[in-house]
Amino acid sequence: MNIFTLLYMVCVASALPSWPRDDQASTSDAVWFLPNAPITRYQVTVIVPAVSPGGGYHAVWPGLQNEAGTFVFQSVIADSKSPGSWKFWVEYCCNPDYKATPINVYPGDSITSTFTQDGNGIWTDSWSYDPGPNGAAAGSPPQSGSTTENFADRGQLIRGLLALEFQRGGNWDYGQVSWSNIAITASTTNGWCANGYLVSPAFNIGISPGAQSSDGGSTTCSWSNVDFRGP
Repeated sequence: MNIFTLLYMVCVASALPSWPRDDQASTSDAVWFLPNAPITRYQVTVIVPAVSPGGGYHAVWPGLQNEAGTFVFQSVIADSKSPGSWKFWVEYCCNPDYKATPINVYPGDSITSTFTQDGNGIWTDSWSYDPGPNGAAAGSPPQSGSTTENFADRGQLIRGLLALEFQRGGNWDYGQVSWSNIAITASTTNGWCANGYLVSPAFNIGISPGAQSSDGGSTTCSWSNVDFRGP
């Protein structure tokens, strides 16, 4: 699986695995949520965006990254398997590598991904899919699934991401991407919600104010909306 570079902390490079299995150049934009502590739960809902009218590969995904920047656990919406239409699958990379069987998804559909950790390095991505008007017209039923794996040897997952990725000349030509009900629980009591995120340079987004709650040694930060407005 190809490795690409996302600009992290403006001047520090952080390598992330990418979804296509080829060696084509990648570009990407992302929001990183940075509690600076092990994440134990990450939930987010995304509305499947419009289909790209252009060529190349496009992907939209939330995910979690380890401290070394060598591993990511992600819920992928991409057109690399079917140009001109979207598919959804769960994936992790690298070492171990896995890609779940994809399902068809359509603009306006809703996908909620909930990443949880059991305390022993075993992670689960539970997802639920609700068709919008386009999905319903195509005959797609509501459905759900989950993927579980032990990632203990990859280190703690300490960064949450919302990302766009492009390959083979693809670009952001399909309009706004809307995320909602974002909540991240991390093993820290430090307040990090107000400014605990970074955005790729020149990336046009809107983000709601963060809200914080604490329980024992954990803090949950929540954002009602993040909108990727366009290039």
